[in-house]
Amino acid sequence: MTAQPIKQQKLAASAAEELLALILRGDFAAGQRLPPERLLAEQMNISRTSLRDGIARLEVLGHLEARQGNGVFVREPSAAHLTQPFQGMLIRSPQKLEHLLEFRQMIEPEVAAQAAARATPTQIAQLHLCLERQEAACRRHIKLSDEDMVFHNLIAQIAGNEVVMLVLETLRSLMVQLRNQVVGDKPELTISEHRALVGAIASASPEAARQAMLVHMASVRRHAAPLINQGEDNA
Repeated sequence: MTAQPIKQQKLAASAAEELLALILRGDFAAGQRLPPERLLAEQMNISRTSLRDGIARLEVLGHLEARQGNGVFVREPSAAHLTQPFQGMLIRSPQKLEHLLEFRQMIEPEVAAQAAARATPTQIAQLHLCLERQEAACRRHIKLSDEDMVFHNLIAQIAGNEVVMLVLETLRSLMVQLRNQVVGDKPELTISEHRALVGAIASASPEAARQAMLVHMASVRRHAAPLINQGEDNA
């Protein structure tokens, strides 16, 4: 894929930010089709190229949906509302993804430790079921994004703090959208690290669970390096 010139990247980021502001302000309601490209570009006083790039960014972030032959529509609001400050930050400065990952690395090991202290046999069985679904997806060469999110959300649920659960679910949702842009998934490694996490939680060892999650978070940061580096190149 050919990288965009830096100037065009900045114009695209500006277009995405301006269009997102219009959506959040209510100028375009959920389910509404955006005006034709030429008209919308004129209204926003930007080029059609910048508008197309801005729309593409908002599609990745889950605000817009392109329907072949029908145009571009505003998606129904969801948990994405909680991610709006992060989305705006990442639109302007993709390298800030490193900060988001650092936040996860500070929080999720403690969440895993709490889960190890509180998990019931039923919840441990649910974690094993998540692992089985991940292994099945891997065999079918299906991306693990959805199952990965379910797995981490379940660990947060077992830990029992609803605020932490909501915040992490929101951030992981954004991470999944961004991670789908990166080539080079290593599902076998992910599953292996998840298996170690489940083993630590099942053994009721908070320290083992904390260390297993630290190892996993380090892998997540390495996996996201292409996105972070791309953001630095375009800064």
